[in-house]
Amino acid sequence: MKTEIYRIEGVHCEGCAQTIEALLGQMPGVKRVAVSFGAREARVELDAEIGDDASIVAAIERVGFRAEVLPR
Repeated sequence: MKTEIYRIEGVHCEGCAQTIEALLGQMPGVKRVAVSFGAREARVELDAEIGDDASIVAAIERVGFRAEVLPR
């Protein structure tokens, strides 16, 4: 398990954050997700053997936002 933080651009309201949270929560390997509208970040606990950062970023971008993994 690993926890990553993703910066998300284009989040304009709490509804956007909830949409991203619901989307990521259904992805393979995602165990826990919390998206902050105020911080414009997603904190994702991920089973790295099942999911990966690239798939998380791609999913966020597919629904119209821009995302990147924040360096540790």
